[in-house]
Amino acid sequence: MKARKKTLAEDQRHARHLLGALGADTPLAGLTAAAISAYKAGRIAATHRFTGEPLSAAAINRPLAFLRSVLIMAAEEWDILAAVPKIKLEPEPQGRIRWLALDEETRLLEACRRSSIAHLHDLVVIALETGMRKGELLGMTWDRVDLSRGVIRLEVTKSGKRREIPMRQRVYDILAAMPHREDGRVWPTVGIRKAFVRATRQARVDDFHFHDLRHTFASRFMMNGGDLLALSKLLGHASVKMTERYSHLSQDHLREQMARTESRAEIGHMAAVTVRQTPENIEAASQDSLMLNHEAELERFGAGWRSP
Repeated sequence: MKARKKTLAEDQRHARHLLGALGADTPLAGLTAAAISAYKAGRIAATHRFTGEPLSAAAINRPLAFLRSVLIMAAEEWDILAAVPKIKLEPEPQGRIRWLALDEETRLLEACRRSSIAHLHDLVVIALETGMRKGELLGMTWDRVDLSRGVIRLEVTKSGKRREIPMRQRVYDILAAMPHREDGRVWPTVGIRKAFVRATRQARVDDFHFHDLRHTFASRFMMNGGDLLALSKLLGHASVKMTERYSHLSQDHLREQMARTESRAEIGHMAAVTVRQTPENIEAASQDSLMLNHEAELERFGAGWRSP
């Protein structure tokens, strides 16, 4: 399957489930839109076998997405389907966004520095400064670290697209100080999950997972006025829609854009209201004086608006 798929085991699990639900003897051509809709309706009405709760949208969508990818391959690569039936996925709620407060970051990095995993601190810093996924970080090889250009090149990503991540100074300093080799992995092949969980507990950082370091990078990027499209490219999202979950964090940036694009008519109206409410103008002796003051106020207001 394509590189965007997480694991072969997951593909196999979805395949076994679909074979049982749709019939192992059903030919691909028999998987019509009506048959798939009936399967989906059954999933929507089903409940979890352990909790009794309705299935989540994600649990409904993942087998459907796998089936759709198989049907697309059957039509476009295997040439055994004339057309791909339409498969509509259920809308999924946005996942949680948990990011580190600055005091939490200080405590967490200190706990990571004391960890028995010597490179945990540096790994966490680079995650915070790049937004790279855990698998991308642990899979880094020296031939993809370009210190001369100050970029990290990622070849195998979840979206299947290559991307480059510019190094911030903290990232460059860490990588430049490490024993540099021409090839091989940057980090030792040692599991870090238990060490990271232990560090979060010692740092009193609750409900925080390694993937939340990626959320922290993205959240701070937007809160500091970063561009949504640029963030999407840095994170390696297949679509900018995936990045829009962070857009609400840029309220100051949105206010700046609203102010910058406000029409001159609106500005003139605001200035006129300001003039009418000025006591000095109300007490003006003549209409000519009022008009002169009005024009001067408009000019002053416009000049102030144009200033940075």
